[in-house]
Amino acid sequence: MSVITISREFSCGANEVAALVAQELGYEVVDKELLSHIAAEAQVSEAEVERFDEAGMTSLERFLRVLVRFGVPEDALSWSPGPLRESPLWLPPPEQWKREGSRLLDHEECLRFTQVVLRKLAQRGRVILIGRAGMMVLRDMPALHVRLVAPLQWRVQRLAQMEAMPLEKARQKVLAEDKRRAEYVRQFYKVDWNDPTLYHLTLNVAELGIETTAHLIVTAARRFLGIAS
Repeated sequence: MSVITISREFSCGANEVAALVAQELGYEVVDKELLSHIAAEAQVSEAEVERFDEAGMTSLERFLRVLVRFGVPEDALSWSPGPLRESPLWLPPPEQWKREGSRLLDHEECLRFTQVVLRKLAQRGRVILIGRAGMMVLRDMPALHVRLVAPLQWRVQRLAQMEAMPLEKARQKVLAEDKRRAEYVRQFYKVDWNDPTLYHLTLNVAELGIETTAHLIVTAARRFLGIAS
């Protein structure tokens, strides 16, 4: 079994780094591909999984989830305030609930399926898992945990250039994505994703560059995981 997990700040080149590492080691990279694995495990659509991917619950959603846990009267199942109809906590009509209740995803169910899939992929080995708190899910398994970071302005400029968007819009997106991912890890795993003790390596992609960052991960993986050169 040989696994590398990569936790990453948004727009720091994690996918490019992972691709180079995978090419060198003959590994598979799993990032957005994880959605299809989770969808198959949960027997729902990828679009349904994507609604909860690396996303925490808002205060309102957490409050309503408590109400659901304590039971919801059948005649209330079809009730949802307007804004909630577009949220992950929308409750379906009673007929749909009875027919599909066990297959209707929510944050906690998606989290559970995510953990199951990550562990199955890890057991298969020779895989690089990006995001989804892999460093926590696989804490008890042999794996190299890597954290990729870069200065905010570098990431903003990189995103603006790659997606041809104004700098201010790029900045807002970077900050929003970082906040979303950090909140996901904090809410469900009770840790700070910036805590360096969660990782074996923390690498600054802006200073090292994509290729050097990948080279350092490959070197560490071969020594730490005992991968033959």
